Amino acid sequence: MNCKKWLNETTGLIKRIEAVDLFRFFVLFFMIQGHLFRAYLLPAIRHEHWFSIHDTLHGMVAPGFLFSAGFAAFLSFYNKRQHYIHLDRAFFKRLRRILFVIAIGYWIHLPFFSLRKTLRFIAQGQADEFFKVDILQCIGIGLLLFTIMAVVLKKEKIVVIFSTLAGALFFLLPETVRHIHLHPAIDSYFQYDVSLFPIFPWAGYLFVGVLAAYFYVLLKKEIFFKLLLLLGIVFFPWFFLISRPSYYKVELTLSGNLNKIGGVFLVLWLADWLLRQFKGPLLKFLVRAGTESLFIYVLHLFIIFNSIFGFGLKPRFQDSMRVPQALLLFLAIALLVFSMAMVYNWLKQKQAFTWRIVFNVFWIVFFLFFAIRPF
Repeated sequence: MNCKKWLNETTGLIKRIEAVDLFRFFVLFFMIQGHLFRAYLLPAIRHEHWFSIHDTLHGMVAPGFLFSAGFAAFLSFYNKRQHYIHLDRAFFKRLRRILFVIAIGYWIHLPFFSLRKTLRFIAQGQADEFFKVDILQCIGIGLLLFTIMAVVLKKEKIVVIFSTLAGALFFLLPETVRHIHLHPAIDSYFQYDVSLFPIFPWAGYLFVGVLAAYFYVLLKKEIFFKLLLLLGIVFFPWFFLISRPSYYKVELTLSGNLNKIGGVFLVLWLADWLLRQFKGPLLKFLVRAGTESLFIYVLHLFIIFNSIFGFGLKPRFQDSMRVPQALLLFLAIALLVFSMAMVYNWLKQKQAFTWRIVFNVFWIVFFLFFAIRPF
């Protein structure tokens, strides 16, 4: 067989990939379900055997976010390489968005709706929770590193080679870097026994996304998704065959990493298959919802857990629900969150000027009250 037939014969820009947006929707949907079940189910239910399997499957949510971020980052570089070479206005706009993601990661961890009280809290050495690295900081730092490599290295193949090496190091070095002690704000990026999502090993999944996007560009679409299916079938069962599902640090094992990567590949293949097999408004709705992952992530945290604004359902429902009750509440919250995301998306796409005003006014009002509140 002529190897050229395997290659993507198209040239030019890669359009937005609906399968990736639908993939994001599935990840978001499962994220809301997993967080609610973990917070609200009775402790006795969470100790049942099926729940350890549920936790293993839920462990693919964070790799899914990181993978899709890396996938989109490479396609942005592929489509807009001149912006990275010349460091033009569009490049700095993208850089600002990355820094915004990191900032939001810290914003949702603010202990108080008061600058003075927060600074006093940090000065007293009580800000461990604030400094803990969450998924947003991990994504942001991974994107920053990829952006730096793209600016310095410039050529696609070289960027992909270094991205592959970077991903391998993130997976291989968690035990080595966890002993770094510089400052709590820095140490949290390296210590997996302190933070939920330190960059070692979690940023490795972002660079898996970079590598996958490179092959998406290189191969014909149907070949790419067949390869995803094959790799997913090979990788996914490893953890269940080799490790116990209750093992806590699965992200530090080869079988755990392969299980998550395989699961991500299978879900992305499923998203593409659904889009090829079915048409209609429902799938279009789900695809659009998947484009607002940051909005949905923050909003669901504020509803299920709590926020500095004072609302949140966790104090009312924590450790109190059986599975049918939790499932009904999850569906209600998911419907609310995705509906609000669609309104937000419509405002941003169809009423861009109004959206900018609302967006800027929100942050101005927030920082004003944050700065002047005494307690």
